[in-house]
Amino acid sequence: MAQLLRSLCFSSTTSFSLLEPPNLSPVPPICNLSISAHQFKPTTLSLRHAPRFRPISCSSSTLTPENPSVESNEEEFSSTRLVAENLPWTSTADDIRALFEKHGTVLDVELSMHNKIRNRGLAFVEMGSAEEAAQALAKLEAYEYEGRSLKLNYARLKKKKASRPVQPKPPVLFNLFVANLSFEARAKDLRELFQSSGCNVVSAEVIFHENPRRSAGYGFVSFKTKKEADEVLSTFQGKELMGRPIILARSRRFVKLESEINSQSEEGQDISTNSSRDSEQPKTVDGL
Repeated sequence: MAQLLRSLCFSSTTSFSLLEPPNLSPVPPICNLSISAHQFKPTTLSLRHAPRFRPISCSSSTLTPENPSVESNEEEFSSTRLVAENLPWTSTADDIRALFEKHGTVLDVELSMHNKIRNRGLAFVEMGSAEEAAQALAKLEAYEYEGRSLKLNYARLKKKKASRPVQPKPPVLFNLFVANLSFEARAKDLRELFQSSGCNVVSAEVIFHENPRRSAGYGFVSFKTKKEADEVLSTFQGKELMGRPIILARSRRFVKLESEINSQSEEGQDISTNSSRDSEQPKTVDGL
């Protein structure tokens, strides 16, 4: 056996049979297996040369759009506007302008004031160009001015306020005040009455008292055009509705519109509900 192991490990050319060791048995071998020692070389495993797990390098990338929608948190600074701090409290805008004009064109000086006499030691100076602003910053930073060391830096850009969307103007309406109504009259009755003349009634309403709920005996009717309102005013003045003659008059809004149309400086007086609503009990509106 020792001879077999020595042959396996150290012999490089000798062939032998694993199932037929020499001088061990007269029985012929069932199968001959010829192995050369050079086919099996002793190998020493080393983690340094052949590690079981190889390191894998992973990288990831994120596609960035050309125009990112996310705004940067970095503050933006003006290239021509400077902020000067630690100014003497008695300095004026003219003093600051004279100081900075030594280094370029000064377009504007904004001096923050504590009161009419004393400033807050802070000023904003708008220079004519970025080069002039850079020169003034280099020359006046830490400059001794009337016993005080100035502090200069570029000013932050003013944020533009988002413009408010334009609100559509409400349609121009011509309103008539309708009084002496029957307590049983409702908004639909007013609409039917005035539409009988072919006029286009935009809205109609009857004012109601509360506690107890009852009609106040007056209301309002609106028309799109002054012509229609004037026609109703002349046609239905004194007409009976449910056994009572109605009283028509221009509302205050009507009079104001009429004065604007006629370019008059005085506003016409109006028979409106404002004064009566202040003196009467709370009211609600029955409108269509």
